[in-house]
Amino acid sequence: MRYLFSFQVLFSYTIFIIFISVIPVPPKQYLVFSGSDKVVHFLAYISLAFLAVNTFKIKDKKIRYLKVFLYCFFVGFFIECIQYFIPCRRFELFDVLANSLGALTGALVKIGEA
Repeated sequence: MRYLFSFQVLFSYTIFIIFISVIPVPPKQYLVFSGSDKVVHFLAYISLAFLAVNTFKIKDKKIRYLKVFLYCFFVGFFIECIQYFIPCRRFELFDVLANSLGALTGALVKIGEA
């Protein structure tokens, strides 16, 4: 279990999210229903936050959860800023919101287990 929660896994998953987020995709070609991309954002960042909260070994839980949330928020915000310059992609505040809610939920899931 200790290998699942390592910086290598967290880094790899972060790179995976960045890679998937910057691939040019024609708009609305991949949507199953309206808003389904927000669900994907939410689920991706739940996983990212869960990995991060289990990887960051900071004794003060408040500081750990704050750092996890900030890490996830800035990854998502950075990706959205990059998407502004990619054809067929665009910056969306609702994506940042979905990412942030996913990050918060992922951290809260861990809090519930602690």
